[in-house]
Amino acid sequence: MSQTTSQILDAAEKGRLRLLMHGSIIGVIGLVSGFGFLFVILDAINVWPFFNIAVEGGFPGSDRGWRVAHVAGVMNGMLMIIGGLALVHVLPTLRAQAWIVWGLVYTGWGNTIFFHCANLSNNRGLSGGVTKYGEADFLGTIGYIIGASTIPFTITALVLVALSARRLLRTG
Repeated sequence: MSQTTSQILDAAEKGRLRLLMHGSIIGVIGLVSGFGFLFVILDAINVWPFFNIAVEGGFPGSDRGWRVAHVAGVMNGMLMIIGGLALVHVLPTLRAQAWIVWGLVYTGWGNTIFFHCANLSNNRGLSGGVTKYGEADFLGTIGYIIGASTIPFTITALVLVALSARRLLRTG
């Protein structure tokens, strides 16, 4: 079946909006994760001047883990938003658009789950087995499986954006 320019544009517009929506939500989760970074550093849930609640035994996670969840969340949200903005300019085929959109949506949510599970796990979610950081636990294993599974989707989505841009460069 031949794809019309109108079909490709309509799909690109819907894909753009879908990526803007999911990317914005992921970005907000990343921003809110910054509070975890603050709370673990202070060992308290402190939002001056409203409240300061000491956390006995410390706030869960590590300063490194919360910092990564914060920064990675914002960066993944931005990747999705930029992917959405690029989609309407490079006009991939309908099939390529589906891979780009859903690949980046999976990337954003998968990485969000990974970074939060990794922060609360024994071994930073880097393996389903023992690492130099410790033995695997449930959160570490879930984080690893989901995080590692995003890699081919992210690479495929970005390669398809690049190939679509290359196609446009050659034709016009």
